[in-house]
Amino acid sequence: TTDDGIVGWGEATLENKPKSTMAAVEELSEYLIGKDPLRIEHHWQHIYRSAFFRGGNVLMSALSGIDQALWDIAGKFYGVPVYKLLGGPTRDRVRVYAHWGIHDRSDEGLAKSRARLDYLQKAGGYNAFKAGPGGKGRAHEPPSRIDDFIACAQLMRDWVGPDVELAFDFHGKMMPAIAIEVCHQLKSVRPMFVEEPVPQENVDALKLVSDHVPFPIATGERLLSRWEFRTVLEKGAAAYLQPDVAHAGGISELRRIANMAEVYYVHM
Repeated sequence: TTDDGIVGWGEATLENKPKSTMAAVEELSEYLIGKDPLRIEHHWQHIYRSAFFRGGNVLMSALSGIDQALWDIAGKFYGVPVYKLLGGPTRDRVRVYAHWGIHDRSDEGLAKSRARLDYLQKAGGYNAFKAGPGGKGRAHEPPSRIDDFIACAQLMRDWVGPDVELAFDFHGKMMPAIAIEVCHQLKSVRPMFVEEPVPQENVDALKLVSDHVPFPIATGERLLSRWEFRTVLEKGAAAYLQPDVAHAGGISELRRIANMAEVYYVHM
């Protein structure tokens, strides 16, 4: 809240750590109170650079929320949407996908999946969907479980036809070898992308999967700031980046990550 009553909103959340980010925002308020809220870049750089330990999911989530709130204040102060302050829109439509999948091939399970697909296509107008492998997921799976997942994925393709895109999220739980095997089994389904096939800490492991898979690999929702995305880009480890505006540094940093990705022909 500014001294003239403008209120800016931002999302400073972190999965399973709400009190941690609240405390971080409270600590950062000691710096922010009394400052000019329109100096957005100055505040971003100060908050990031002044910390002895830079980055990390708590600080970056707190910074993300503050950055969004400052942009919101600026938009309200100047009386324009934030996208106009950033140079105007580059498009007026954004394609989205819905979460839908087949995880149960019993008659009842298939009926529920079919009903949800029909609803999403007719009521929502979706022509792209993303699904997980179902269940909790483990680093290694027996052949029977892999076969069941592939059968469900193939059935999804049969239902939607060749003009609808399908993506699959492995939630960063597989080891590289099994991720490569599963991806090769998915080849006939022609995925739009496979997201987080392996844990996010080791970019070389992601690169290994990407090099052995004939379709795009996506990652990024758990990566923080342009420095972590830099390694993914320089190694050519992914075709799509998925930074989270509430974790990666807010609107300011998201734009910088996008600018970096453009150089490598990596999409957002």
